[in-house]
Amino acid sequence: MEVNFEMLAERSKMQILRIVKNDVILGKGIYIPKALTSFKDDEKSIISFSDTGVFVLFQGSNAFSKEEKYKKYIDESNKTTREIIFQSKNAAAKFVLGEKGSTNNWRI
Repeated sequence: MEVNFEMLAERSKMQILRIVKNDVILGKGIYIPKALTSFKDDEKSIISFSDTGVFVLFQGSNAFSKEEKYKKYIDESNKTTREIIFQSKNAAAKFVLGEKGSTNNWRI
């Protein structure tokens, strides 16, 4: 059985936040306060400790961003193909909604 961040969040009773626009869920994720992040992809390896925490945007969320560094994580239908870690909820919202994205769009 495959386990993903969304399943782990539900099992550990973490609140899943959703970006909702016109009653359509565009993105989902979780906020992890004071998270230690270890990430290895291709030839890059990152370990970071954020004072405020990190936000994990779940696989299958919409992707507005056209940034080169994210292209390999976005499929033809503009959905994320894996979880993506952001330093804030606002950064994740901008990835999903574009420049108009903000934490005001997140709902529990």
